[in-house]
Amino acid sequence: MSASSLEYPFHYANYFIPEFIERMRRSREVIEKPSPRQSINMGKILLPGYMRNGCLTFTDLLRAAIITSQVDNQKMAEKIALDILTNINEYEEEPQEDMDGDQLLSLLSKKSQEVYVTPHAKGLEQNIVNDNPSIAGPDQFKKLSNKPDIGVGPGEDRILKFGAKSFKEERDEKMRKLLAHLLKERLMKLGRELERKDDWSRIASIRPFQPGEDTDLIDEDRSLENIIDLGRKLEEIRPEDFMMLKRKKKNRSIVYIQDISNTMFYDFEGINSVNYSILSLIPLMWGLRNDKWGLILYESNSHVIKDLTDEMDLEPVLEQMLDMITMTTTQMEFRFRGTIDGSTWGGTVPNKSIQWAYDQLIEASERSDRICFYFSDFVLTDPGKDDIENMQNYEVIRNMLDDGIRVFAGISPLAHKEIFRPYTASAIDKLRKMGVPTADTYIPSQFLEKAHAFLDEL
Repeated sequence: MSASSLEYPFHYANYFIPEFIERMRRSREVIEKPSPRQSINMGKILLPGYMRNGCLTFTDLLRAAIITSQVDNQKMAEKIALDILTNINEYEEEPQEDMDGDQLLSLLSKKSQEVYVTPHAKGLEQNIVNDNPSIAGPDQFKKLSNKPDIGVGPGEDRILKFGAKSFKEERDEKMRKLLAHLLKERLMKLGRELERKDDWSRIASIRPFQPGEDTDLIDEDRSLENIIDLGRKLEEIRPEDFMMLKRKKKNRSIVYIQDISNTMFYDFEGINSVNYSILSLIPLMWGLRNDKWGLILYESNSHVIKDLTDEMDLEPVLEQMLDMITMTTTQMEFRFRGTIDGSTWGGTVPNKSIQWAYDQLIEASERSDRICFYFSDFVLTDPGKDDIENMQNYEVIRNMLDDGIRVFAGISPLAHKEIFRPYTASAIDKLRKMGVPTADTYIPSQFLEKAHAFLDEL
């Protein structure tokens, strides 16, 4: 079989286009880097051929890569496209000082996988029981779904966990810098994958008509072009030959809430709830960095890092958040308050932060999708106790939902453990009954998949 006769389903373009653009951007031989516009043009070129033949061919994909590239880049575009279509991986690790990324990972993979919990506050007992198989055990890392994949899979999640644990424990400054660099690169890689998926869902603006749908949403020009491309006679036209407009995605205003209270520092598998949150939050923020965003942290006090109207470079903020992986509550207090007296630090008082997020988003333009991502272990109250302050938290979240603000909760895996369940079960159940989607932060790539599905529904 010749290469030109190979056939692909259309969803292969969802892999091929962003992979091609990413490799072109990474290539040192490509001076003028491709823009997002090129990916849009590639999709437009591929669609008519698919509609005519019911599949994409090797030639279709190669042609789309070459003709949408600048003339000076077309030779390299052909090489990169051929490499992708023949399944050659050209990802290169960034050069490190004395060891490369693979050597560093080989060191990390030898680290201990011991599971332990070390509670130090609120009278919680060390009686953690591994009774929820959905969030425990290494076996789940053996499964890989959603192929084709852009270099992000179960191994990536495992590397992140080993890296976070080693980053906390390492005392040698040179090694700490290498670990920090590795973690940052891996997290941003996850973020780029989310960005690709998000960009693709935004540019895929038409789809075939399905019987029973609103005919007013049919794009007449695209439908006529499609019918002509298909060579249909009048009596041969089928409903699915008509093309529907997808609702154009709005701009987004996003506020991130991150819990840094004392319970977020209890260890599980050598890392804590803050670490689990950060390993999901950093790639989420990086993948959505082109949207307006705000960030607030809370314990007994609220700490505004950026509001929606501030102009601030995201990367230094992510580096500061990465540092939080290594911090204790005492170090966190010193960073934000310059003291370590502990008298008013470390409690769980989210009400001001939730209200701040609501105030920020309610003032954002209604022409944008308004979203609140809330990361916590959701140890919000004592068992069986619904005080006025705690009820106000749910009331504010209810107000968000009533005002069209979407809320998504990132839940630490410790929330499901016996030691925390009396404090968390009620809170999580209330959020879900209110219609707040939730996702565990135990596996960052899976959390991001659920976050993307949430965003794609908006």
